[in-house]
Amino acid sequence: MLGFRARSRSLLLPPVLLAFAALISAQNATPPQDPTDTGSPLAAAARSAKAQKATHAKKVFTDEDMEATAGPLPRLKMDGAENADEVAAAISKYKTTHTPEQTEQAVRIWYDRYDEMLAAAIQENQDMTSLRNANVSNGYELCQQSQDYQQCQNRQMAEQRGARSDQLEMAKNNALIVRVQHSFMKVRNGLQMNGLHYDWFKIRTTNNIDQF
Repeated sequence: MLGFRARSRSLLLPPVLLAFAALISAQNATPPQDPTDTGSPLAAAARSAKAQKATHAKKVFTDEDMEATAGPLPRLKMDGAENADEVAAAISKYKTTHTPEQTEQAVRIWYDRYDEMLAAAIQENQDMTSLRNANVSNGYELCQQSQDYQQCQNRQMAEQRGARSDQLEMAKNNALIVRVQHSFMKVRNGLQMNGLHYDWFKIRTTNNIDQF
């Protein structure tokens, strides 16, 4: 399988090489033309390479990008002391100088950001658990069929290493899950104390059951 993937990747030429190949082919078929001519093979190849490069370009999100979507409320601290009370106080202060619609929008922007993080952490843990269980089950069946002790031992050692890696990642996700859930509860209590009741402000759980 690795060999197949390696051969497959070798067939995918970079855009620059594709453009160069297109240029050589065009030059063999037609007389040389001025590279500055917008209709020349060189210009067409350059445009093609640029277009392919633009198509495959990916956005790299920076801290500035994240701040732009954070809204006016404080960001949650994922390490150290929890700052949910700070967020609740900021909402209370924001409410005094803004309309109910503006206040709800600010809270919604803040909520959606961390609810998305919560959902992703929960889903990742569930996916890792399912995949790990499937690997263990498949490994056991293969060992039973092959009757190869060394192969079984190697497979079990690989599964143990994978399980340890998964446990570390799941522990990080669990820490995030608990932090966001607890912060949501405190912020929601603060909203209620300020007479703010939003039906959409639900707390996602590991069972994907929203709490009111």
